[in-house]
Amino acid sequence: MLSAHVSKLLTTRTVWTLGIAALALAGVASGQSRRPDATLDELVVEVQALRAEMNQAAAASIRAQLLVGRLQMEDQRISGVAREIEALQADLALNAQLRGDAAARIKSLESTLTSAGPDVRDEVDGLLAETKAAASQAVRRQQALERREAGLTKELQEDQARWRELNERLQNFEQSIPSR
Repeated sequence: MLSAHVSKLLTTRTVWTLGIAALALAGVASGQSRRPDATLDELVVEVQALRAEMNQAAAASIRAQLLVGRLQMEDQRISGVAREIEALQADLALNAQLRGDAAARIKSLESTLTSAGPDVRDEVDGLLAETKAAASQAVRRQQALERREAGLTKELQEDQARWRELNERLQNFEQSIPSR
């Protein structure tokens, strides 16, 4: 009898224990079912944030590439203009030498003309006229070369200003990128 009573008590106690355990499991299970929803929402928000960050990084990369490309183009333009100026300055030096040679030849021909006889005079006069025309052409060429040099110098200064502006923008862009 005692054993039946203990057996009945254990069965009742077991039922109560199983019931409490079932309630506890139901509470835990219901808490866990809400938990994955919250985690899923957090993951969705995180994925959206990552997408936004990737889009910003892609846009920043494109901007940086464009700035670098423009900077390289401007650098090439500056190099080209500088080469043109160097070639022009060589032309100016050569033209100045031609003008000097023409001036010296004119003096020589004028000196020859004053001491030349009538038979040589016509020939020296013709040479003097040709040399004066060449000297006049050299002067006009010198003026044209100087105008071209002034234009190229202005163009070089403008290109250098653009290069500095682009370089400054690239530096500002670089400084705006957060370091990790």
